[in-house]
This record gives sequence, C-alpha cells and structure tokens, in this order.
Amino acid sequence: MLASSSTPHYEHRFTLYGHTQAVTSLKFSPNGLLLASASSDTSVIIWNALTGVHYKTLQGHTEGVNDVAWSDDSVYVASGSDDYSVRIWNVERGIQVKSFTGHNNHVFCVNYNLQSNLLASGSFDETVKIWDVLRGTILRSISAHSDPVTSVSFSHDGTIIVTSSFDGLARIWDTTSGQCLKTIVEPQSHHPCVSVSFTPNAQYILCSTLDSTIRLWDYRTSRCVKTFKGHKNDLWAIGACFVTTNPAGNWVLSGSEDHKVYLWNLQTREAVQVLEGHTDVVLSVATHPTRNIIASGAIHSDLGIRLWFDEPSPEVNGVR
Repeated sequence: MLASSSTPHYEHRFTLYGHTQAVTSLKFSPNGLLLASASSDTSVIIWNALTGVHYKTLQGHTEGVNDVAWSDDSVYVASGSDDYSVRIWNVERGIQVKSFTGHNNHVFCVNYNLQSNLLASGSFDETVKIWDVLRGTILRSISAHSDPVTSVSFSHDGTIIVTSSFDGLARIWDTTSGQCLKTIVEPQSHHPCVSVSFTPNAQYILCSTLDSTIRLWDYRTSRCVKTFKGHKNDLWAIGACFVTTNPAGNWVLSGSEDHKVYLWNLQTREAVQVLEGHTDVVLSVATHPTRNIIASGAIHSDLGIRLWFDEPSPEVNGVR
C-alpha cells in the first residue's frame, strides 16, 4: 500500500477570496474541475478547483448557507440554509432551478445519492427528509434524532443513510423504508456528534465529536476500531473526511479550532501532517476526487479559502 513516501507533503498554493462571512462547507465536484463553497453570507461560490479562479456566484438564499453537495454529473449543486430551504442550482447557468421547502428550522446538511435522483437533508427540526429530486417532493420524513441533525450521507450503493446529531448519536437508516437499522453511541461519552460519513467501501463510518476526537466505527458490530486525536474540536461543527488519492496511503482529514488542518494516517492513527496558515477556526475541509488537493475554509476573521497541493507546481498564469 505504501509508495516511496509514507507521509503527505501538502503545500499552500492559492487563497480564494470572495466570501464576506464564515466559510461553512466546501465540496469538490465529482469531475474534479470545480469547487463549491457555502457561507454564512447567504451565497454559494463556484471556483476553478485547479487555479482558484472565481467561476460563478449563486445567490438566492435569504439566510446563511450551511452545506453544499454536488450531483454526480457535476451539473448541479444542492444547498441547505438557515432560511429553512433546500435549493438546487444549475452551476453552468448560475441559476436556481428548484427550491424544496418542508423543514421548519435551519437546514444544516444535504447530500445526494450516487444516482443523484435522491437528496437527503438534515435540520435543526431534528428530522431527515429524503427528496425526489425530479419531482421536488418528500419521499420520506424521518424523526431521526432528539437534537439538531448535523450531517447526512448515503452509502455508495444508496441503500442506507448515516446521520449524526448533537444528541451524541450516529444512526444508520434504510433508505427505502426509513427504518433505523443501527444506533451508534460512544459509551464513555455523549458529546455531540457533529459529522459522520461512510468509508468508501461503506464498511465503516467516520464520526467527529465535540471531545476533540474522531472515531472510526464498525457500525455492524457497534465497535470503535480507531480513534484520531491531536486537533481541537469542542465547540464548532467541524467535519472530517478521507483522502484516498495518494499512493502513499489513505489519510483522515479535519479542520481544527487551533486554526490548523490535520492529516492522520488511517492505519497507524498518527498525525502525519499539520497545515498551518489559517488565522481562525478551520470549519470546513474537502478533498479532490482524483488529485492530491485539499481545500480548507475558516470563520470570522479569516475568510480566504486555502488550496493545498501535494504535487509538483506547474507554471500557472494567475494570482497565487
């Protein structure tokens, strides 16, 4: 599994300016060409993922945007907002094409299934809603948690969904029936669970909690198999994700309240690189689908999105 180097060597290359408030979510498009950023300033901005050049600004939400998600064909972006709505945008045209209403509180998280015919949204109203994207209708509304829902993700085949909540639980749901298949809870800790996602093979889930710990769970056996520590996270809903593009190994990636970005070796649990440069809480991180590129965004006093590369620097005619 290991190549010539067993550690990543990401370096800062671009800083992207455009948002006027906290950067709440970052997602690379599946085709790897674009980066979407959501912000408390009510906008979604689309950037060239490789050069950092501004492409489109999507405006229409009336309150802050908490999350964005790409359709698998990289044509559409979905967004969830404090204005209680979920909206879908045609990125190339820069326009809103659908608006879904049904939540009665802030929409905190959104995600497509792989086929992009379904969209899941989680809210401060403690429900998860599964939407028929084409018809714009709610297929199922799940009373998922006893506190706000902080993240929602489909498995690769779309048959199950994982959710997390401030109630400290992560839950697995059957997509079709809405039945809860499993509840995961750390016995020694009921700290809020602020982010959860499946591993690429959907055998495990990665869960971030407000005790400065990221845990990898075998959800079938309800067993925590690995923990990742070293960052600071006890206040903000900071997400974690996987870096699977480096032949040197797979990394776990997270922002941190100490203004840094952390990468851990998935197998050894060691922190293998810490990225410094942000000047406030790093709230959002994302990984490129095919190249060794990381995006990170922060809050309040640090509104520049940073792009980090672990690959040779080409000659680029543009602003660094």
